[in-house]
Amino acid sequence: MRMKYGKLFIVFMICFNLVVFYYSWKYFLTSTNLLAETFSNREQRDTGDELNSFSSHDSSLLLESVRITSRDRDRSTKVTKFSRIRDRIQNTNKFLKKSLTVIFRDFYDFDNDLTQSIASVTNLIPNVQVFVISPEIPYPPLDIFTNPGQSTNQTTWFEKDSNVKFFSLGYDVTKSLKDTLPILQVQTKYVLFLPDSVRLNGRSLLTRMLREIATPSQNELLLQQHQNVLLRQNNQAVENKIDLNQKPERRIIAVPFAGNPKSTANCCHLLLDLPNWTLEYVTGNDTDSCDMYKQKHAILVETALLKEMPDTLSSPFPDLFYIQAKLANVKKVLLNASFQDGKKLFTSYHTKTKRRNLRKDQFRALYRKLQIKKVVHKNYLYDKSKLAKRKLIKSFEHNNQTISLLTEISFYGCEKQTKSCIGQVYNSQPFYTYLGRHTPPCCLDKLKTVFRHVVDEFENVGIRYWLDNYALKNAIELKSLSPDAYEIDVSFNSDDVQRSVALRKAQTKPYTDGDGFHWLKATDGHYFRVQYSKVNQIAVNLLPFDLSGEVVRPNGFYGWKAKKFSVEFLHPMSTVLFLGKPIMCPNNVMEYLETKGVK
Repeated sequence: MRMKYGKLFIVFMICFNLVVFYYSWKYFLTSTNLLAETFSNREQRDTGDELNSFSSHDSSLLLESVRITSRDRDRSTKVTKFSRIRDRIQNTNKFLKKSLTVIFRDFYDFDNDLTQSIASVTNLIPNVQVFVISPEIPYPPLDIFTNPGQSTNQTTWFEKDSNVKFFSLGYDVTKSLKDTLPILQVQTKYVLFLPDSVRLNGRSLLTRMLREIATPSQNELLLQQHQNVLLRQNNQAVENKIDLNQKPERRIIAVPFAGNPKSTANCCHLLLDLPNWTLEYVTGNDTDSCDMYKQKHAILVETALLKEMPDTLSSPFPDLFYIQAKLANVKKVLLNASFQDGKKLFTSYHTKTKRRNLRKDQFRALYRKLQIKKVVHKNYLYDKSKLAKRKLIKSFEHNNQTISLLTEISFYGCEKQTKSCIGQVYNSQPFYTYLGRHTPPCCLDKLKTVFRHVVDEFENVGIRYWLDNYALKNAIELKSLSPDAYEIDVSFNSDDVQRSVALRKAQTKPYTDGDGFHWLKATDGHYFRVQYSKVNQIAVNLLPFDLSGEVVRPNGFYGWKAKKFSVEFLHPMSTVLFLGKPIMCPNNVMEYLETKGVK
């Protein structure tokens, strides 16, 4: 019996050690405190009182080793995760610095948020190239000069080796061409134009913009597939409608700001008609084929495209930039995302008025640079509540909803106190005909104004007149002036000169009437001219004819316009619709024009 109990005790101890080994291995495998506590409870329940002294010390050592192992493993996991995040951020920053140059171009020296905006960029992407470009050197100096941002181990802004540089577009004879044109100093593939008052909160939107601008369009993918097919067919001719010589499609990526009003139209179409000196803006809510975005936004564009454009950085920016992009057939893409705004600017009436006046001056300079004389703004209004508050020029039905079109036309040039845009004419050919252009629309508008004034004067005092020469031909064919017209001829009965006070006074010396129109006798003959003003020489010619006999003869003037014709053309007189008004003219007009030699 004693040997039997001894063997049983040995078997029990072996089983106990196996159980202890099993749970110890499980503790090390899971490395959790919960299993360690479970093991301790099971150990106390299974071993009983006789093994307490043997297992208590070993269990404490085991639990301590498990806790240390678990703590080290958690610390190692956290370090690994942090190292991965840090490496990913560093790789992203490295990619952005290699790809982007950030340019701040649209800001004002009297109210701006440049310091915080630049700091937002450089703090997110350290050492990224940042250009601050201004039309002139601002004075008083901006805050970015007097108190620039500075971080640890980084050169102060605008120093020689700094990543933040300032450029002035003003002419300086001491500057080199590279310093005059900041675009020549950009070494990255893309340029990101950021407006003033911006806060960058992350890199994901920037990488998305780069991915979007680098992704080929469907047409480009189709072209690549077709080229691959041709290569596989040993360059055999295949009938297709794809131009294999076409250049890759270039795009501009725009991203709006979160603070932009949702109710205001953002999309604007540009219609640039250089032969007619006209620029037309059509504003609506269609974002699929926009030529320009009116609200606050950022722009990503290829540096190579900027270097191909003649003048991308001049004011007003980005309006001039978008006009050049329109001429270059560059596609614009508006991303469904947004940047965050910074400090709110132009909150006072003074800064708003100053900005508005400065913008007007910039646009006047822009139209003068582009030789634009007529600007048309068309706004499609969809909100019915606003229609009653505005004067509607045109409306039509669209999808059972009335869409109203508000049109505003502005002329730049040919004012009362400015000279005519036509200039001196040689051999009946104004200078702009050699440029492939028509008469400037501002001049046509003022010429029509002078004509209406003359007709009103003649009809009020009873002077017998008729429309003559090329103006008469235009009236028959177009019922308006020709796009190339630069003068209007009105003939009248010389016996009626005394009926008009203006003509009587103009016989002796030039006379300016109460409306500012200048009446004078021409120096190259005894006919009269009525100019838009004393300075502006856009004029209507008044040709006197003697109707005393069977033949109508010119009275005191000469040239190709001074041709005789039968008085029967004037008896009876007829009328023609011209510029929206019935105007007196000879009868049998076509035969009359042949007699006068007008073809």
